[in-house]
Amino acid sequence: MMARAVAKPAAARNLGKGKIATAVSVLGEKIVSGAFPPDTPLPVEADLANETGVGRSVLREAIKVLASKGMVSARPRIGTVILPREQWNLFDQDVLNWLLKTDAVTPELVRDILVARKIIEPEAARLAARHATDADKQAITSIYQAMVAAVDDPAAAVDADIRFHTAILGASHNMILTAFSPAITAILSAFFQISIQNPEVFPSNLAAHGKVAEHIAAGDQDAAYEAMHAVLAATEHDLTSRLKL
Repeated sequence: MMARAVAKPAAARNLGKGKIATAVSVLGEKIVSGAFPPDTPLPVEADLANETGVGRSVLREAIKVLASKGMVSARPRIGTVILPREQWNLFDQDVLNWLLKTDAVTPELVRDILVARKIIEPEAARLAARHATDADKQAITSIYQAMVAAVDDPAAAVDADIRFHTAILGASHNMILTAFSPAITAILSAFFQISIQNPEVFPSNLAAHGKVAEHIAAGDQDAAYEAMHAVLAATEHDLTSRLKL
């Protein structure tokens, strides 16, 4: 299964640091883990404030943030109720991070993510081969070189890998595809925590990434599309075998 949640949650990514961000993460991880089940109200405000270690005003702001993520909803005479997972905003980087780093992750979620990546990223590579500027191409090539240089540095490797995939989304010059960048960042960050357990996974997929960069630089749309499929196929093989999907 995915890496377990740490004892002290990190601040919600899209809120920066501070008490509100920390409270959002504490509550978000509890919701994802099932500690606060769907269709039930949150504990009373005083208990929540005590549990999260923040004042009531901060707690109220945190709950507003969770509502914006589709995780809770205020209901008259009931209070703030946990919404079913189907209503959560899975394009939200925090929601994805909470799901993917806890035992709440399901095989269905991993499969759905893999399918979504195969729909989005090969087409983004095709569009990048068509629309990328010289600066885009240079950036993608440079990031690939950073991946090669980071082969023995897991932290640098995941950073470069994420930048590679998001750079291709950006080079597609499609506003909708580019908007997937935060979701792709969250997915890759979590998936890398599994793949890194096998030190051969990252270096074995480097050549396939290099082909993507090469074909985008050459403007070969079909080859870029197929090369990205090859990258994702290797990732899928590793994850499905490791997680026994």
